[in-house]
Amino acid sequence: MPEPAAWPASPASAASPASPEAPAEARAALAAAQAELLAALVAGGRVPDGFDPRRLAVQAHGLLAKRRGSVARAAPDLAEALGAEFAGLFAAYAAEHVKPEGGSRADARDFASWLRARRRL
Repeated sequence: MPEPAAWPASPASAASPASPEAPAEARAALAAAQAELLAALVAGGRVPDGFDPRRLAVQAHGLLAKRRGSVARAAPDLAEALGAEFAGLFAAYAAEHVKPEGGSRADARDFASWLRARRRL
């Protein structure tokens, strides 16, 4: 096994001592890339370069289904009242609203408000 000195340097340790802002720039670039991926998964954002759009769509669909199921468990009367329309209406709501702080109960409350504003409830 090679000695640690022979191992390739990590991006953080490869920064030049003359460039102390390099780690901060790397963190900022990583944060931007993560935000772009998250937007593609949960907010209909652009698929980042290097990702398979079909696979990302499958993951996005799965995350929407998980969120929808959580709202249905938090507010079963709401899901029952909407019946077959629940999934489509929730997808429309979710396309416009990120999941709020407060979890599934808050999401169910906001979804119900969204429905009332559209006279669907």
